Amino acid sequence: MSKLKFLTGILLFCALTNLVAQDLTKKVPIDPSITTGKLDNGLTYYIKHNPKTENKAELRLVINAGSLLETEEQQGLAHFLEHMAFNGTRNFEKNELIDYLENLGVLFGADLNAHTSFDETVYKLTLPTDDEEVYDKGIEILRDWSDGITLAEKDIDEERGVIAEELRSGLIGSRRLFNSYIPLITNNARHAERLPIGKLDVILNADYEELRKFYRDWYRPDLMALMVVGDIDVEETKQKIIQNFGDLKNPTSPKPRTQYGIPDNKELKAGIFTDPEVSSLKFFAYYKKQKNNTETLEDYRKTLVGRLYTGMLNLRMEEAREEGRAPVIEIKGGMGNFLADKNSYFVSATLKEDQIKEGIIATLKESERAKRYGFNQSELDRYKKQLLNRANLVRKEEGKINSRSYVEDYVDHFIEGDPIPGSEFTYNFYKDQLPTISLEEVNALSEKWIGDENISLILAGPEKDDLKLPGEETLVQWFESVKDLKLEPYEDDLKVDELMSWEPKPGKVKSTSYNKDINVTEWELSNGVTVVLKPTKLQNDVISISAVRPGGSSLAPDEDYISARFAAGIINKSGLNNISESGLRKLNMGKTVSVKNYINFYEELISGESSTKDLETMLKMIHLSFTNPNKDEAAFSVFKDRRVSAYKNNEITPYSYFRKKIAIEMSDNHLRAVPVESKQIKDGLNLDKAFDFYKERFASAKGFTFFILGNFELDSIKPYVETYIASLPSKNIKQKSKDIKLRYTQGNNETFYKGQEDKAEVHLRYTGKFDFSTRKRDLLSALTHVIRLRLYEELRENRGGVYGVRVASFATDIPYKWYRQSIDFTTAPDDVEDLIKAVHVELDKIRKEGVTQEDLNKVKEALRLRGKEGLDYNSYWSMKLKEAYKYNLDPSKIPDFNSFADELSSKELQELAQEYLIEDNYSQFILLPEKMEKKAG
Repeated sequence: MSKLKFLTGILLFCALTNLVAQDLTKKVPIDPSITTGKLDNGLTYYIKHNPKTENKAELRLVINAGSLLETEEQQGLAHFLEHMAFNGTRNFEKNELIDYLENLGVLFGADLNAHTSFDETVYKLTLPTDDEEVYDKGIEILRDWSDGITLAEKDIDEERGVIAEELRSGLIGSRRLFNSYIPLITNNARHAERLPIGKLDVILNADYEELRKFYRDWYRPDLMALMVVGDIDVEETKQKIIQNFGDLKNPTSPKPRTQYGIPDNKELKAGIFTDPEVSSLKFFAYYKKQKNNTETLEDYRKTLVGRLYTGMLNLRMEEAREEGRAPVIEIKGGMGNFLADKNSYFVSATLKEDQIKEGIIATLKESERAKRYGFNQSELDRYKKQLLNRANLVRKEEGKINSRSYVEDYVDHFIEGDPIPGSEFTYNFYKDQLPTISLEEVNALSEKWIGDENISLILAGPEKDDLKLPGEETLVQWFESVKDLKLEPYEDDLKVDELMSWEPKPGKVKSTSYNKDINVTEWELSNGVTVVLKPTKLQNDVISISAVRPGGSSLAPDEDYISARFAAGIINKSGLNNISESGLRKLNMGKTVSVKNYINFYEELISGESSTKDLETMLKMIHLSFTNPNKDEAAFSVFKDRRVSAYKNNEITPYSYFRKKIAIEMSDNHLRAVPVESKQIKDGLNLDKAFDFYKERFASAKGFTFFILGNFELDSIKPYVETYIASLPSKNIKQKSKDIKLRYTQGNNETFYKGQEDKAEVHLRYTGKFDFSTRKRDLLSALTHVIRLRLYEELRENRGGVYGVRVASFATDIPYKWYRQSIDFTTAPDDVEDLIKAVHVELDKIRKEGVTQEDLNKVKEALRLRGKEGLDYNSYWSMKLKEAYKYNLDPSKIPDFNSFADELSSKELQELAQEYLIEDNYSQFILLPEKMEKKAG
């Protein structure tokens, strides 16, 4: 027997022994780090200690009930009830709950929120845990939501307008399209009749008792779960749950919790759906199949086989798109969840309007090719490495993962039965089982999933005169024709086995400085590059790199602007060192590494991330992005064609139209400020110009500052930095951005008309010169927070005129010192004038009276909380270090997140408002439906 056959036999024996040794009939275990159980009343709890964020926890109350359980008279009341949880409970009168939490620095929307779907309602609370009284109050809030929502009639009536505005804000073309085709893809299941947002008539007129009835019927402990994850004492938390929820009662005669499924459709169903306010054309094909819950290890193994199939199919599809064989904008496929009791195999594509048939056929061909010929062993071997590497990375990051990731998994476990075995088990299971999964087993999946029943085809897109869509019969003919096409097997043609076949001549670290206060080291390299390094344990196995230098597309003349704007994107899609993008992806399969270069208006940037073991690969890719970028005609052609198609309908949606009109008015129609049009890309994007501009900006690394953060030792990373960064070319190039003379105007007052829905968009702007400093910029941000608090209370809570108010600020000193303060909201056309007046009343109060002590305290606590949280993340440190180097600030001050909040005063914010929120700097833009234009005329 040959050595090769002998070795193969041993490996096969080991694999089979492993398979037999692991009893796959056993249940998938629950992660032992989770404390889970049920109270006597049926309430389920999940508790986990997670040290990632100190003194903080994620709390969830999950109700196994949603819009599917509503009666005809209750459509929308599951969601309505979610709103009422914030409008008066047993221990908090209306608005007191939000007020109490905001005084702790908790932000409504970010830290306090809820959602309702077909089968679940989830209440979300992020809370400090370093004060036991506050933590206890958080548990009390969850209990209040479970059976203590007061549902006062006055509060219900006041909330009707808010929910009506939420419904109004969602009246967009894509939502209408989905509402149109959900009956077809679900075969007229109950889901098509019970959309969570509900019906406007019910929202405005439902009887109070219907809301109370839904609450009594479905908010009960046998349908509830509590999740608490964070910096907590697990046993203590368990006792708090028992004490607070143990006496929660189920109804004497509980209503059956009906599980609504998706009916089968034997015959193929196809539909063409259009909307005048949709910009993209999409194709979907669903093959639905009865869902089997993942209960045993054998089930878990089957999901692993499905992930292999899905991953390899998507890689093929993306490669076909990148190489132009699939003339589509986006393409996807694979196996996954559908709705309710169905999973599905699906393929989907965003199509080009002038290649509808070609795009659909190409999408279906890749699916048919995989079904007919299967995948190759080389593809499978690579993707096994990829899945094992991902599982290993998650395992290594245990204890460094945000608590929100865990609670979302627990919600899915409670509602859907999804497994939560933990990262250690998952990695070891993958490690044991992946070698036992054969190519034949993976390829056999297509016969199980791609059948002749339960098929739905959807073509959905814009409704416009120049777009000729096929009929349903034609769509079906195209679909069926692919089965008879002559197809060649896929060729896996990776021609290289290494990224770089040479090692650059290393440069040197010329000088070193060390900041012991924050453990940051600075290296000056021999080629003029600065490297700032901060070793951290904030993540166990991740290293991130970012780099920045002044310059950007501002240095390109106007006639080359389009090419310069997209230059980095073209190179990113073209690959490196004569290896295509798909080739790089294959070469790096099983590694954790990514690198992207960017060119914005005023800077060149690099962003990269890798595991510790793949650091050298990341640095090689960064090196090659300077020295060996590809100039690929085929990749450019696909990139350009894709962008032309993607931008084609940019102004078809009312919001995109409105945004462009504002940009034209505010910038005096400046070339570089107005959203790009399809024709500009078609006429102005040139490969030679794009490549030359990229090479011009990345021909030299001189002047770049690199920031490297993560789990590394300086001594071990130094040789890599000298080899791959210090060796980069260092010729002199422009290292200062150019003033492109973009200035924003004031005094605009414009009303535009677009759209068919009875809703208005209001955008208010204050813009002008700004006495820039980082502190003054932060003051403007704090003032923005105050404005958001005041307008939320006045426009939403007091008037019920909006669902939300978007308030944002921006300030910079490049290319000159200027600022922007924006206030945007959606409302009823009849309410526009009154709400704009209300905004000005609130702003006037700040200018005349300053900020109330209560609002000031809320802002201060939010700033303290965000600053404290930020120090737990490498991304925060990277951002702050970049700012320190850009503005010559003392990096040692980064951990001092309290000083700014401590010094913040009402007087300072009042003076800022008096200086910048002034009439001379004000602009107002309103978007109304088209039907109102005639009235206005």
